[in-house]
Amino acid sequence: MDDTNKKSIALQQTIIPDYRLGLFCLLRAKWGDAFQIYAGDEDFRGSPVSTKDAWKYFQQVKNSFLFSGRFLWQGSCLGKLLSADVTILNANMRIISNLIILLLRKFNGRRTILWGHAKGKSNMVWLIRGIYFRQCNGFLAYTESQALELRENYPFLKVWVAANSCVHARDCVPVVSIPDEVDSILYVGRLVESKKVRLLLKGFIMARNNKDFPRSIRLVFVGDGNERPQLEKLAASAGLSECVEFAGHVSSLLKLREYYTRAIFSVSPGYVGLSATQSFSFGVPMLIAGGEFHSPEIEACKEGFNTEFFNSDDPQSLAEHLQNMTKEKETLISKRNEVSAWTASHYSFDVMRNAIVNAVENN
Repeated sequence: MDDTNKKSIALQQTIIPDYRLGLFCLLRAKWGDAFQIYAGDEDFRGSPVSTKDAWKYFQQVKNSFLFSGRFLWQGSCLGKLLSADVTILNANMRIISNLIILLLRKFNGRRTILWGHAKGKSNMVWLIRGIYFRQCNGFLAYTESQALELRENYPFLKVWVAANSCVHARDCVPVVSIPDEVDSILYVGRLVESKKVRLLLKGFIMARNNKDFPRSIRLVFVGDGNERPQLEKLAASAGLSECVEFAGHVSSLLKLREYYTRAIFSVSPGYVGLSATQSFSFGVPMLIAGGEFHSPEIEACKEGFNTEFFNSDDPQSLAEHLQNMTKEKETLISKRNEVSAWTASHYSFDVMRNAIVNAVENN
């Protein structure tokens, strides 16, 4: 629509983490000053947090967490979100201010789109979503399967799919390595209990105890969190400090490429998130725990193509898969081009941006 650039477009978010900033900058490049984001510093759990670079382009607001952090109120941006021609709201029903905005915009005939997870962990929430969805003009889902479920359960709802990503299509370039230099198993993410990082280290220790497991293979943790001291202690007590590396938080794409260049594969020992599509963008496959309550990115994980699964919470199963995938190093390296190209066409910021633009510009 030719007049879309004249419309004000407001996007509400809890936070703007560094892995999402690239997408939002693409949207700002499309719509210019007519587009604004309103977000706070911290998420419900305290992490992740907004990148400070976000405030160069977008509007910081105060996140007020209520009832022991279970609910969120963002009062300082109510006026802006109410007055915009098109407003996109985080679909998390625990954001109380968004419910008020949704109802008032419905009453005033203003167009509102919800964006987020189509289904939460609670089935009770699912029962009342129908009322919530009737107040909006459409829903941006994270996956095709979530979109299909929404269309089946709420036929009145218009649904688009913005497959969750953390990379530009231009950055979906397979890492190039000399096979002899590919010597690590990689974890990228927060070092917190919910990610089951201790399970990964235990599985690695068990694999190392097998005489057929190459002594040259290292385990590299990229990320930080309160589990790090325990992990370092466990590695030291197993006598593996020399082959277990803790790199800390790394946000630089060039630096991340260095770690992925040396990785045979990456691992998600708990629920999988955006680290999957990040790994695939470099052409590096992933070993993932089966049976977890995964984030939407699980839909990008194709067994036998870019993913293998081990039994959740089973260090022995994890150790066996670590060993088997290490043996397949040359085969995994040979598939990097195919995996990376597929990711660019299905799970990039560019694909995500196009879906959001389509939702905003096409009623």
